[in-house]
Amino acid sequence: MLPKYKVIYEDMKDKLKNLVYKPNEKIPDGGSLAVDYACSKLTVAKALDLLVQEGMLIRRQGSGTYVKENFPSRTTVELEQFSGYSKKFGKKHLKSTVIEFSIITPTIEVAKKLNITDEFVYKILRLRSVDNIPQILEETYMPIYVIPGLKEKHLEESIYDYINNELGFKIQSSHISIRGDKANSNDKKYLNLTDDDFIMEIGKIAFLENGKIFEYSKTHHRYESFEFSTVLVNNV
Repeated sequence: MLPKYKVIYEDMKDKLKNLVYKPNEKIPDGGSLAVDYACSKLTVAKALDLLVQEGMLIRRQGSGTYVKENFPSRTTVELEQFSGYSKKFGKKHLKSTVIEFSIITPTIEVAKKLNITDEFVYKILRLRSVDNIPQILEETYMPIYVIPGLKEKHLEESIYDYINNELGFKIQSSHISIRGDKANSNDKKYLNLTDDDFIMEIGKIAFLENGKIFEYSKTHHRYESFEFSTVLVNNV
């Protein structure tokens, strides 16, 4: 179960992305939000601090907290995002098509990335379409002994929801790499690209709170819809 400040953080983040609060709009004060969420002002402040750190909100001294004019859009790659694309884009906008779901013996490269030897892994190939436009081709490997009981129905919805809510595991961190490359045969087939097109690849190795690696993935994004954005915050 998520702590209260995380529940508020997730709900406020959804509202910001769905324009319940619009750019440059002042959000309700901490006291009002504390009443709405039935919690203390300190809990609300902790949730808002996260949104300020992520560049979604900005505090104006003596005035209040406002929606930042140019906070990351829903097509932006946010490196702090551990809830997956379903949360990022919204389930109404995202469709997941399972192309392959199998159990395999990992290659040397995959085993090294997952820090395993000869354990079986899930191999998952999914096409993610946003508003019915193919945008992301995702190739994922997960050790079965770390993530047991994964089924195709979870792939069609959210694997991260399954990990968080059904298995009760907490996702701790991810190591991310980003590079550009020419479109391969799968990219051309599923993302409707040509020989002259290129993609942006995000490589990810993800860790649970217990330190175990649970995912190695490579996601290929159509170049025209890919934007990398991060936020630098001066905490000095």
